[in-house]
Amino acid sequence: MSCLSVVPPRYLCAVLALAGLTPATAQTARLRGDVETDRAQLGAAWRAAPADPNARRAYADVLFQAGDVWEARNVIAPLAALAAPVSADLYLAGRLAYLTGDYDRAVTLYDRLRSVADQDSLRTAAIRGLVLAHYQQNRFDRVRDLDLPGMDDEVGVGSLLTFMKRFEGTPYGIEWSTPDRVAHLPMTSDIAAPSGLPEVTVEINGHPVNFILDTGGDRLYLDEGLAEKLEIKVISKRRSKYAYTAGETVDEPLGVADRVRMGEVTLRNVPVIVAKWKARGVKSDGVVTLQMLKQFLATVDYANKRITLRERSERGRRQLLETFGGRAPHELPFYMTGTHLMFAKGEVNGHRGMNLLLDSGLALSMPMVILNETADFLGLPRNPVPNSKYYWVPIASHGLEGLSRGAAQALGNILVEQNPYWMNGFIWDALISHQYLRHLGSWTIDFDGMKYWFPR
Repeated sequence: MSCLSVVPPRYLCAVLALAGLTPATAQTARLRGDVETDRAQLGAAWRAAPADPNARRAYADVLFQAGDVWEARNVIAPLAALAAPVSADLYLAGRLAYLTGDYDRAVTLYDRLRSVADQDSLRTAAIRGLVLAHYQQNRFDRVRDLDLPGMDDEVGVGSLLTFMKRFEGTPYGIEWSTPDRVAHLPMTSDIAAPSGLPEVTVEINGHPVNFILDTGGDRLYLDEGLAEKLEIKVISKRRSKYAYTAGETVDEPLGVADRVRMGEVTLRNVPVIVAKWKARGVKSDGVVTLQMLKQFLATVDYANKRITLRERSERGRRQLLETFGGRAPHELPFYMTGTHLMFAKGEVNGHRGMNLLLDSGLALSMPMVILNETADFLGLPRNPVPNSKYYWVPIASHGLEGLSRGAAQALGNILVEQNPYWMNGFIWDALISHQYLRHLGSWTIDFDGMKYWFPR
């Protein structure tokens, strides 16, 4: 691949102020190597004194920073279960329950934190956590009595809380038109093109629209020019910034679509973000995003050029397993922060244990976006992309755990947030996208098991 094949990134919806529950901690000078050294030392100290709560607490915290969230969850659990827990232990345990998809436990821990927190900041963090946990459960009705003191209701979790309070009824009602409860959305575009992304046709309130697939987006995105025609009911608004707006903050109405039909399934009462989409040079009418897929056992089937939606049930999982032809699929756990940012373990340039954001919606010829700190940690030379603010680095290998591919290039200096490396509280090493995923044949997102399924 040549750096001449770079296509300006247009669809990177993932980077939002909503990503983290709390501001990034003061760790801007720490790189992965520092954290991995601390992890080894603090792990040894904890194993030497497993009854010492300070040793346990310190080890759980560094595991979280490294993105080893499953181990961190187990290590902190005994401290969070004490009759008189430390507030910070409850907060970390709540975050880890949320990251790993145990939303009922997250609600329990955040409710408890609200009652015992000794700092206003922790009480506010508990409310933010409750808003997000109820959002993932589609229980918008449970936030009616929640308030975020001093928070802007058009930014971040504040805007989400306002939207949920004004939302009427239950979101994402599912209506199947076939008894097997399986729907297919054919991909209508060239997904092998250097800047290609899957495109599909869906119907919003009876009108066909052309959408791209982007798992780095939250709610359904719709271009503002179509909102009135498609009878989108606007109930609030928010302010956000993205890579496709070059970091510029934009105002976005937030509304509801009565029905969205995707092949053989229809969603009712669907949350919508009305975006300044085509005005930024984007040709599609909008985006099928992660919260849409999350209502199903969703398979992005690159080999057959379609998106398949199955019921989130044991029957749906049996149907999925049948598609692997008797061969056990490759399973990989993932965790999710904010409303929609999915991370899994992988490797970059031979270094394993990296935290990779899976965002299928990057219209770019390269398979990865690299964080500046990751490029520095790996000692990768930065090569400027002419007439832009971007650079590219050569990487000898890349990929998800157990699914590594060979040499490629990664693009840098794309992300628009301040200190994205630490913005989630754990290290964000790189983003991996469509030009990697499409070579795997298919990938399925299982939110009940919090894992991905890939054919072997």
